[in-house]
This record gives sequence, structure tokens and C-alpha cells, in this order.
Amino acid sequence: MWRKGKDAWVLFLCAVACLCPWQSADALDPARPIGQFTHVWYENQLPQGTVLGITQHADGTIWASTYAGLVRHSGEGFDTFEPRNAPVLKSSAFTTVFAEGDALWIGTLNGGLYQRRGHELREVPLPDGADSVFGIVRDTAGALWLTTNLGVVRMAGDRTQLLGQAEGFPPRGFYRAIVADPAGGVWIAVDGVGVVRWHDGQARLYDHADGVPSNAVYSLAMGADGTAWVGTQNGPAYFRDGRFRRDPRVAALDDRRIYSVYGDHQGTIWFAPLDVGLCRLSDTSFACDNSLEGMFGETVRSMLEDREGNLWIGTTSSGLHRLSQSKLVTITGPLASNAVRAVHPAPDGTLWVGTDGGGLARYREPQLEPAVEYNRQMRSQLIRAITTDAAGRLWVGGTEGVIRFGRDDKARHFGIGEGMPGTIVFAFSPASKGGMWVGTLQGVARIDGDQVHVAEPTRGDDVRALYEDPNGTLWIGQRSGLRCLRGNVLDRCDTDGLAGTSVLAFHPGADGSLWLGTGNGIVRMRDGKVTRYAERAGFHADAVFALLDDGEGGFWFSSNRGIGRIAQADLDRLDRGEIETATLQWYGTADGMLNSQGNGASQTPAGRTADGRLWFGTAKGVVVVDPGRMQGNPQPPPVAVERILVDGIEVDPARPGRLGPGVERLELHFAAMSYVAPQAVRYRYRLEGFDRTWTSASATRRAHYTNLPPGDYVFRVMASNNDGVWNETGASVRFTLLPRWHQTWWLRSLVVLGLAGLVVLGVRLRLRAARIRERELTREVAMRTEALREANERLQKIAASDALTGIANRGEFNRRLRKAWDDHAGRDAPLAVLVVDVDDFKAYNDSYGHLGGDAALVSVATRLAGMVRDDEGLVARYGGEEFAVLLADCDAASALQRAREMVADIRACTIPHRASSVGDTITVSIGAASVRPSAGGSPDALLRAADAALYRAKAGGRDRALPAGSAPPVVLPF
Repeated sequence: MWRKGKDAWVLFLCAVACLCPWQSADALDPARPIGQFTHVWYENQLPQGTVLGITQHADGTIWASTYAGLVRHSGEGFDTFEPRNAPVLKSSAFTTVFAEGDALWIGTLNGGLYQRRGHELREVPLPDGADSVFGIVRDTAGALWLTTNLGVVRMAGDRTQLLGQAEGFPPRGFYRAIVADPAGGVWIAVDGVGVVRWHDGQARLYDHADGVPSNAVYSLAMGADGTAWVGTQNGPAYFRDGRFRRDPRVAALDDRRIYSVYGDHQGTIWFAPLDVGLCRLSDTSFACDNSLEGMFGETVRSMLEDREGNLWIGTTSSGLHRLSQSKLVTITGPLASNAVRAVHPAPDGTLWVGTDGGGLARYREPQLEPAVEYNRQMRSQLIRAITTDAAGRLWVGGTEGVIRFGRDDKARHFGIGEGMPGTIVFAFSPASKGGMWVGTLQGVARIDGDQVHVAEPTRGDDVRALYEDPNGTLWIGQRSGLRCLRGNVLDRCDTDGLAGTSVLAFHPGADGSLWLGTGNGIVRMRDGKVTRYAERAGFHADAVFALLDDGEGGFWFSSNRGIGRIAQADLDRLDRGEIETATLQWYGTADGMLNSQGNGASQTPAGRTADGRLWFGTAKGVVVVDPGRMQGNPQPPPVAVERILVDGIEVDPARPGRLGPGVERLELHFAAMSYVAPQAVRYRYRLEGFDRTWTSASATRRAHYTNLPPGDYVFRVMASNNDGVWNETGASVRFTLLPRWHQTWWLRSLVVLGLAGLVVLGVRLRLRAARIRERELTREVAMRTEALREANERLQKIAASDALTGIANRGEFNRRLRKAWDDHAGRDAPLAVLVVDVDDFKAYNDSYGHLGGDAALVSVATRLAGMVRDDEGLVARYGGEEFAVLLADCDAASALQRAREMVADIRACTIPHRASSVGDTITVSIGAASVRPSAGGSPDALLRAADAALYRAKAGGRDRALPAGSAPPVVLPF
């Protein structure tokens, strides 16, 4: 009996494999909490919010049935099919959809059954009165089964049969779910009656007496091992040895309504109990989650695992949802802020997290929870550093000094009053001679017991990282360099001090190297040698906030552009000259991050726990990297050409044939069906017969051609998934563009012959005159060309320059801003704008006259222009006494620093201004703004942000620079 069931199961799997062009990827990791999968809610994207059925076509597209249309999804938006665009349909209420091979079977409410093959949709006859179809499956013998308003319909070959009491079906009941049994036959849920199993030509009813928790059966599923599961009004049960049984592991679901149950291909069973959320039973655990956005209180009506392992969930009112496996996990919690600045895995196993405004939190799976009892004892909720000492005491650094929590969890504060050199604390390092080293915005101190000892040589230094090596040397990472404290002597660590480099992190290597995370890449110090890894290691002005060793030969780091990994072996090969550049592996929002901005500029923005997981603080939550469980996506995505538009008229892409004549516009739409991270899918396309090379595309899934010459063409497109796995075969369509009458070969031949005769005659007549005029004409053309070039140069310079100051004018600035915006968007680089205004300039004009005012403007313009190199950006007069500065590859902090330098430099010019409300010399106010154009926005929005910051600077007293979106200046450069 077991052997027979096993053989049937193998046959069933083979049948399913025949329907699927590739095998399924790994399912959702059962060890990961449900709430930590990537969750996508397709809110308001469907014609109606009730999703009764979901299936995946052989071409990879996802289909869902709703009460207002049948929808198709290929990674971008949804196409809806209903009677208005498919007149063969008699109903717009779709109840179920089932894919097999290249065909779709579609059930409707009061509209019958339909089959779609290719682009053709046809109605399938049913017994009279059977006009509503609720479920469709194919059994292992090849019969198609339907549950309808009249009962169960079986379609085998040319025979369609309505089954009833004569075949053993109950005389009453509403037939709900239906699933195919791999051992043969089908299981059918009959509401109020129980479960019917059809096997070997006989129907057998199972009800409460046979272990079914309730005769009100709502859902059915087959597990990967061939076990049948039911969801009832009183919980779930599974079938074994002739009866249904409850699983004690899911006892929490007893007496719960289970409207949907589903088995994925790795053996996990998913349940959707009413008011409990989504539940999962694996071989090792059972868990539920009711935190997914849009699913609280929802009723799940359908589920599907696609071939990449994504889980699609259809609900009663909130539409369609998707859970996907991501490489990284982002963890947040109910905190006032989820911007994480500090992460510390304590020796006792607690993972402490410090936030920017939400205070301290602890990780308690699956989320962050605020440490309320600690936070209420802290003067500030802005945390910058966390550590523990040998005694197990927790140390917290923030914007109001140091807080040390004793073993009794009582706080001891250390601030200015206790002798600290500064209150803003960025770094900790245990001191070998006792106590704790503390790095602040104003220098280094050592706290020993209740005593604070300031390292006087460091007083006033902006300290961001600390590390005491085994020799007792304290390495100090500063905002602008590196220092070492040996005893009471401060030196440059036998280096040049890394002048102008922010040192943000230290990581001692096993080989004696000391690795530094800096404001531009990584630095290694070994045997007195300093090696910088910047552009050649893949860092392009990328700050490295934290460095963690994964124990497998790789460095993981957080940065201003995401989280990355670089092989230490590649850095060694760079040192030996074996390679010219190393490859960085970057991870961002497509890999599970909610925000690609890492947080740092302080000592502890990341940590590694005993289980090998790496935890990074980001602008939105803690990102977890588990190097041993990073699940890739090996599936090359199926690719299809979905639509062809010829002069706006749609043509069947399966049979485009001969087009024209006179085609002016050709538009081809294509898609790659990969759903793990659709935004990371990449395309290449080429029109053979026209394009010489492949064209890369990512943001668009369309190719446009205009005025193509007549001829034969092949359009080819290939795509890669989120892991860069390419389907190089891709998809292709062949078509021919027909010529107009004047483009035919015979007419062209006649024209060519006639023209040839005329040309010969004309050449003979004009040859002599041409020779006479040749030398004269050549000289005249050369003279006029040179004059035109010189005139154009003068005009361009005049048009782009300000007549008074000689620097660029507003028009030139706007042109350069738009050009820089497009360039920085393509490179995902920061772009900054400064808006500069001369303070009290009207009063200056009134006091010194307009000629004096003009002279002052020229002086200010000359000074500003001298502070910005041509390769850095542009200084322009924007209007009146207002100037604008464009700074390339400049983030917000750098922009503000440049603005402050300009304010100070203009003040230092000491141009007299007896009418100034600020002082006795000319001063300026500056607003600074920086954005990443790739994140959205517009050049005008960037200008407005800088202009708003300027007005706040002037309102705050003038003679100052302020960043966009900040309050009046509180000098906190972190």
C-alpha cells in the first residue's frame, strides 16, 4: 500500500514538473520569523480587494481572481481582464484560476468556465445550471475537477459528468475547496458536511466522527509529503491512517476558523486563522504573526508559492500580499525612532541598540523593544555609543554625557559637572589600567570608579573612535585624523596622522594588522606601513562606519550607500599587485534594507553576536547579516515580449508577421518574471537589423523605434534577476516592415539608372567650373568658419556670464544644475547647492551708493569663485546680491562645512559696511542643501531647500550657514 502511494506521489511530482519550466527555488526560511521576510502589499493596485485564487502561469506571470476582474502581474503593475476588454466573458466576478502548461482555466460567478491559451479566451461548456465555478484541479489520471454551484463536475476526455449521490457524494452541501491527491483522486471540502475523498472511482465522506474538527470545512491543502490538511471552523487537522487527527504543535489554533491552509514545497504548512494573522508549522517550530501591514484582522482566501519561493497571499479586502526571502533582515520596533546609531552584543547575550531619539532598546525576537526602565533614567534619548565593562555594567554614551548602569540597573551620570571634557560622547574602550576610556566631541577622558581623568593633550579634539592595543597605546580616531596616546604623550601613531581623513572605526586583525574604517574607504596599518583602500578597492568617497569580520575571510561594513562585503584576500592581492581593482559586493533596499543609509560617525554602529550574525545600525532599523544563511536566487527569470504597438495599434507579439507599409513608431514591451526584488531586475535588448550593440535598461521595460527602414528584423531581450543571474536566451520576436511604393526595389532601380545618366552629364559640364572655384571657395569657407567659431565662443561666454561680476549667471547655473542632477542620479552620488546672500546689502547701497555696491558684489563674487575649483562645482550670481554655489559629490555634512568656510572667508575680507546690523564689515548668510538625486526629488526642490535654509540663517541673526531642514545652529557635527 505504501509502495503504491509512493509511486503515485512520484507520478504526481513528475506531472507537476512537466507543467513547470524550471524547478522551485528554496522556500521561505522556516528559521526566520514571519515578520522578518520582505513583505510587499500591493495596496490599491487591484480592481477589487478580494483575491479568491492565485496561480502562476508557465511563462512565470502571476494571475489572481477577484470579484471585479481577472488580473495578471509580470513584475510591474497589473493588467485586468473583464467583459469590457474581453467581450466573451459573461461575468466580471472571478472565483478561481488554475494554470497548467500554457493554458489557464478560469472560473467565474454566474458566468461559467473559460480557458485562456496564448491570447485567445474561450468559454468551456458545462452542464446546464452549473454557471458558478469555485475550484479547479487536475488529478494524476488527467481528469479536470470543478466545484460548482450544482456540485462536483468531472471532465475526462470528451466526457463532462456532474457527480451526485449515485457516485457517493452527499445530497447537500456547498462545495468549497478542492485539491488533487498525489496518491490519486481529489479531496473536496463540503461546508456543513465534512470532507469528501474521491479515490479509485468512489467517494468517501469524512466528518466529525472521523476526526474532522468541525463539519464546517473551509480549506484544504496537500503537504509536500502527500498529507492532506483541512482548515475548519474549529481549527486544522491532517489525514493519516484512515482518519483526521489534530497536531498538538498547533493546539493554539484549536477552535479557530481556518479560512486558508497551504503547503509549500519544502514541507512547511501555512495557516490563516481568523484574527490571529499568518501562522506557519515547520519541522522544528510553530509560530504566528499578526503584524504584517494591511493584514491585521484580515481573512486570507488564497495562497501560492511561486517558483522562486515567494509566498503570495490573497485576502478578503486588502488585496494581494507577497512574502519574499531577502539576503538581509531589517528589524525595527515600536520606538520613538528606529534610526539606530549604536549596536552592542553584551556578553550575557543581550543585544543592546541605541537610537537617535528613541533611547535604548533590546532585541527580543522578532523585534526591538524599548528599554523603558533604562530610558527613564537618561537625560537624553540620543544615543551614540554602548559597551559593557568586565564587571558586566552597561555604559551608554549620548548627547548628554555618559550613563553607567550598575548591576542593580541604577544610572550614574557623568557630564561636564563631573569633569568630562564634553557632553557629546561617541566612543568607549576599556582601559587596561582600570576604568573606561571615553571619546567625546571635546577630547578623551578615562572614568575610573567615580573619578574622571581628562587626557589633557586631547582636549578640544573631536573623537569618534577609540581602541587600546595590547601594548597600552590608545588609538584615537578623530573627525580629521588619527592620533595615539602613549602615557600622557599624544602623537601621530608613526604616520602622517591621516590628515583630513575621518577615522570612524577600528578593527584589530588576527595577523597583527589594525584596520580602520574612514570617511573614504578602509585603511590597514601593519608593521609601520599605512595602506589606503579607496577607489581601487571600490570605494568612491564612501564612508566606512563599522568593520566586522565574518570569520569566512570577508569584511562586512556599513556605509553611506548601504552594507557591503569585501574579501580580505582581494585586499592582500591588491597589495601584492596581482589585481588592479577589487570587487565590492553592495547590499541595499533590494536585499532587505528599509533604508540604504548606514549610520555611524561613532564607535559602535555594528556588532557580531556569538551565533555569527552581524548587526548593523541604519537610518531605519537594525540590519542583520547571517553569512551562513544568505539565500541567493539561482533562478534565471523567464522573459517575454508582452506587447507590440505599431503606430499605437496593438499587434499579437506571438505572431507579429508583416507590418506596414509606412510604420513610423514601433513600441515593444517586455518583462522578466522575477518577484524576489523586481526593482533589481535588469534588461538588455537589441533589434537585429538595426542596433549594432545591446542596450541596457532597468527602470523601463519598453523599447521604442521610429522610422525604421523596411526589412526583416529580430527583436531580442534578455534579463537578470536580483542576484544578477541572466537568462541569456531571453525572448525574441521576428517581423518584417513592408516598404511603401516609393521604397520598392524596382522603383529605386529605375530612379538610380536615370540619376546615373544625369550625374554623368552634370559632372562633365561642371567639372571645369568646379576646378576654377575650388581653391577660392576653400579659402572663403575657412575664413568664414573661423570667424563663426570665434563669434560663437564670444556669444556663449557672454550668454553664460554675469555682466557685472564676470562669474556664471543664473541661466548657466540652472543649466549646470540640471546636467549635474542627471549625472549624480546615474552614479547614486550626493549633490549639494549653497544659496549665498550678502547681509544688509540694501543698506550698503543706501550708504555707499550703487557704484560702491557694485564694487562690493564684484569682491564677494571673486572671493567665492576662488573657493570653488572648476572640478568641484560652480559659483554663479543668482540675482541681485544673491549667489548660488553648485558642489559635486558633496554630502550634507561637507556642504555645511564648505558653507561655514565661505562665511568665515567673506568675513575675513573685512570689506567695510558701516550700515550692517551684524558688524562693521560685509558678511554673508548661506543656506546649504544636499540630496541624492537617485532617491527622487528635483533640482528645483534642492534649490528651494537651500533657499529655505538661507532664510532661516538670516532670521537667526545673519553671518552664518545653516543646513536644510535643521533648527538654528547648535554645533553638533555628527
